[in-house]
Amino acid sequence: MSSSLLHSQRQQHPLIGYYLSRKKFSKLRFDQFLLRCKQFHIDTVELTHDYFDRQNIRIPQLIVHKLEDDVSSHLLMEKICLLPKSSTIILDEFNSISRLLNRYEQYSLLNSNKNCYVVPPFIRVTDDDNKLMIEKMLINNQISFPIMCKPIQAHGDKSHDMKIIFDVQHLNDIDKPCVLQQFIDHDGILFKVFAIGQDNYHIVQRNSIRNLNTYSSRETISFHSSEVSSSQADHILLSTDPSIIVTFDHTLINKIVQTVQNLFELNLVGIDIIIDRKTGDYAVIDVNYFPGYEGITDFSTQLFHLCQQLLHIS
Repeated sequence: MSSSLLHSQRQQHPLIGYYLSRKKFSKLRFDQFLLRCKQFHIDTVELTHDYFDRQNIRIPQLIVHKLEDDVSSHLLMEKICLLPKSSTIILDEFNSISRLLNRYEQYSLLNSNKNCYVVPPFIRVTDDDNKLMIEKMLINNQISFPIMCKPIQAHGDKSHDMKIIFDVQHLNDIDKPCVLQQFIDHDGILFKVFAIGQDNYHIVQRNSIRNLNTYSSRETISFHSSEVSSSQADHILLSTDPSIIVTFDHTLINKIVQTVQNLFELNLVGIDIIIDRKTGDYAVIDVNYFPGYEGITDFSTQLFHLCQQLLHIS
């Protein structure tokens, strides 16, 4: 890029590029974010393959993205990665995101730095592992039934297809490759923590899977995670006892959020936390990049403020 073009870009309004699926755009009401940018004289552009193929394009000073797991997204990611790092901030960096896309690697990284939280014991199951090998791994890692069966891939819609296995006889129900993880009774309460930059997070309480210590059936239960943790969730697994009240330690949650954000180096992140009803330990059971922020009514405003901070403008 010529020095004259770079100089002319500096004289223009700041430019934010974005890439989101139509579904994500609508769910986040991203049009409100674009409107706020316009009000504050910040230009925006949707990043497409055609945009990068044009001559003398403006290089965004900041890029907001939630790339999908498809060919088109991967090609676009390659083009974004070719941009000069000195001129473009990527929210968030692809290298940081890659640390949590494989659920086993995500849990292993979480497990390496658990000074204020626990990670329920887990194992990785590959296509080559047979039932006897899986039983042995469960015993060696002191994992008892019931257990959660989660896809090894931690992004994309299929990553939310879960199973609960209640005994050894039903281990053949698992879908390989996967992560098997100890289920922890948590009084049917999940805390979803949504971070928008450093020192800015929101805690949303959701219903979750009820205590299973008295669950009578041994049949495997299959479900999509949204069926048990979204605000509209309605599933047989959910807790139905309105008398159960679970309180949380705000200081400890704050420490967990800071630890996880620093570990993965992410600004836009969701952290799922449950509290072990037996020990009182805070357990991190999933980390997601650029979550849906369901229940955060002013997300567009807070995202805009984060972009202002990163661009050093007011």
